[in-house]
Amino acid sequence: MKGEIKMKFFEKIKMYDLTQPLSHLTPAWPTYEPLQIKFFKRLAPNGANGQLITTSNHVGTHLDGSLHFCTHGRDIASIPLNELVGPTAVVDLSDIAEDYGIYTSKDIMERVEVKKGDILVIYTGYHRYSWDQPEADEVRYMIKHPGPTMEFANWCKEMDIKWFCRPSDEYQDSGLDAGTGKRM
Repeated sequence: MKGEIKMKFFEKIKMYDLTQPLSHLTPAWPTYEPLQIKFFKRLAPNGANGQLITTSNHVGTHLDGSLHFCTHGRDIASIPLNELVGPTAVVDLSDIAEDYGIYTSKDIMERVEVKKGDILVIYTGYHRYSWDQPEADEVRYMIKHPGPTMEFANWCKEMDIKWFCRPSDEYQDSGLDAGTGKRM
């Protein structure tokens, strides 16, 4: 019965896929090891394929747990799923996004209503510079993308923002619409 109630809850939720394509060509964050894929079995001689996959924690789509930034923080496995879902504000900052640009809480609040405890998705348009896009520019995508100010970080803390992200490559195919700023 309890499992059925939980499944019905998820039927009412709209989910969005924000994952990036992952390949041996996906650039790792600067100074991190890139993704490595090695076959140790092949279908013809062994009856099945088998690969060893080695990756660092900053390749492709990922979530930084607090352990990434502080010794006593939680690892990803320690984050309850209910902390990863919830009401979401989606904001489009692409009109002010520029190389090495900054954004503030004011930039967010002028475009979308953000409530205490929300998840915040920030669209900058820099997905167009990703490694698999026609305008690919790895330095621009990885290094020059816009980012928040310290004031923004303090505002997120005051607003009890569950988490925020800057989705990348697959944003335009995810079903999210940041055009006018929306709550979801």
